[in-house]
Amino acid sequence: MCTVLTLDREKLFGRTMDFPPRTPWRLTFLPAGYRWCPASEEKTIDNHYAILGGMRLVDDHYLIGDGINDQGLVCAELFFPVAASYGQARPGRLTLTPQDFIHWALGSHATVQEVISDLENINVVKKRWFDGIQYPFHWFLMDSTGSYGIEPLAGKLVVFKNTVGVYTNTPAYPVQIEKLNRYLGNDSESQFTAQTKIDLAKMNAQITGRNSSDRFILAAQARWGSKISTVEELKSFLQSVTIPKNAQHPHNYTHYQAIINQQTGEYRFYNQLTGETTTDNIKKHAQEKEIQRFE
Repeated sequence: MCTVLTLDREKLFGRTMDFPPRTPWRLTFLPAGYRWCPASEEKTIDNHYAILGGMRLVDDHYLIGDGINDQGLVCAELFFPVAASYGQARPGRLTLTPQDFIHWALGSHATVQEVISDLENINVVKKRWFDGIQYPFHWFLMDSTGSYGIEPLAGKLVVFKNTVGVYTNTPAYPVQIEKLNRYLGNDSESQFTAQTKIDLAKMNAQITGRNSSDRFILAAQARWGSKISTVEELKSFLQSVTIPKNAQHPHNYTHYQAIINQQTGEYRFYNQLTGETTTDNIKKHAQEKEIQRFE
């Protein structure tokens, strides 16, 4: 039940990472040249770019929840159950599990356009990762040109410009836009339009639910209606959609919040289980050669 909200000022990206308990998430740095192997391949990949992000470690394999590379490319994976439909492995293409897509994107590409242009050279297939679990994901990407999404639908990777600047889980992005307009009383609208922005600015209804469509609407209202613009306001919004670990939420809860400044390279990792905040910058470590896993 993750939520992404971006802000135009300084190209800020914020998200909650909601996940069942597995291995711990930690802010982690992977250097350029780091060699890794996708779960569905025997061949290894050498990263071109360094990555700083929220990661889990399983038997020396890193699962990246989100991150920024040393070229300023930001990518995040979000849960996409039911809607996700992956293709089949095809000869001559690199085969990736949904869990490995984000590592491939951040490690081998400097921009969103490079990722999009390289999609024809990969397969993303429904296979288990190194922890024995198969995760249905879709992906949010961001660079200096704006925000984008990639969704596995009907066996193909569908690319779109995310003009709202927010993202949650299932359903697919076009359905989320339709639901947003319907909530605002624009049943005839299927696109994010100038009228949608006007209606978000006037929106004052309180949403009591917290499913993915509710959170999509709340995030859109925060961005275009309330027009939050600072790190502090972004952090406050993330807190409003955070799921605490308690008796009501023993399985799925928010492990961390992240705020990334796409322009400066700063990453703020807010550990919701320990209360600790770790702040670092990809530009500070870009030339380093050793993996770092911050506590």
